[in-house]
Amino acid sequence: MNARQLDPTITEKWENGELGRHDEFVAVAPESESLELDSALAMKLVSIRLPIPLIETLKAIAGHHGIAYQPMIRDLLMRFARSEIKQIADTLDAQMRQAQASDDSSPPVEAFIERTRTVACG
Repeated sequence: MNARQLDPTITEKWENGELGRHDEFVAVAPESESLELDSALAMKLVSIRLPIPLIETLKAIAGHHGIAYQPMIRDLLMRFARSEIKQIADTLDAQMRQAQASDDSSPPVEAFIERTRTVACG
């Protein structure tokens, strides 16, 4: 069996907890290794209090999709942040365009260049 072939019986033992869930396999990583991992992954451990019903709902949704709920929450937050930043940028862009369109006091660039030529050529 090469490294790419998985033994289905071993996989099943990991999935059902026969392997890897005993106290003898559990150890807290040294803080230096934990910080190194966080740095390599560009992540930081945070603690947040959430309502229990929300957590249970998120777990149910994640289970329905066959994924763990914490990575799902991370993905949801990333999508929300990207969407909000895009919406903020779009709003600011629209406000800037509106301000520029209604600002008659500043001449267009072409008029400025022409005046500069006129003054310079005198």
